[in-house]
Amino acid sequence: MNPNSPTPPNPLVKHWRRAKRSLGRRWREWRLPRGYIRLGTRYGGWWIDVNLIGANALLIDAGLGEDISFPTAFLARFAGSQVIGIEPNPRSLAYYQAHPQIGMEIREQAFWTHAGETLTFHLPRPQDTLPKGADGVSGSLVGTHEYVVGGETLTVLTTDLATLLSQAGRSECDVLKLDIEGAEYAVLHQLCASGDIRRARQVLIEFHHRVTHHRLEETQAATETLCRCGFRLVHTEGRNYIFRRKD
Repeated sequence: MNPNSPTPPNPLVKHWRRAKRSLGRRWREWRLPRGYIRLGTRYGGWWIDVNLIGANALLIDAGLGEDISFPTAFLARFAGSQVIGIEPNPRSLAYYQAHPQIGMEIREQAFWTHAGETLTFHLPRPQDTLPKGADGVSGSLVGTHEYVVGGETLTVLTTDLATLLSQAGRSECDVLKLDIEGAEYAVLHQLCASGDIRRARQVLIEFHHRVTHHRLEETQAATETLCRCGFRLVHTEGRNYIFRRKD
């Protein structure tokens, strides 16, 4: 045996680490308040409190990717519900056109701090140049995202929460989901400053610290700001944070 060869990983240690992560996840899920259920796949699903879902429920889902198991399960679970999906990536839009869902409306726009702006959207690099496990559809308004650096761009029109609610004839939405690849920091800052964040009963956010120029400390600061605006952090799952309005 070559003494300079790397030591192969101990399968027992690897198994223990995997089991430890699984037990930790299950423990956190067990501590969720009564009424929380998970909708969608392990990859694309989210926890929501069914007790906060009203009649004719509205989910605003910003940043869909190609796993639409969450909004599809939402429509199936809550009769008469509606989903407004926001997605500027052409590849994702082509997927939705091939897989239309009754009750789901897709907007070819980017979710941002203000509506009606024209911004640069950075497309992900080719799949073979992305990190292992990257889905290849995660474009971003943030040019520092590790999936888009060096990739192509396109021009997109923006929308925001107030505009979407006005167009839907609603004063609030039951669930606001933000998976917008680093743009969530600016969006949350504006929503909290204006008070419009309280027009959502539940807020689900995938934060993108470290994969963009944003740091973990900025995620922690955003969480504290949301809590000061009347929300409670209920659960975390990796970079996914689940909030509910306190009233």
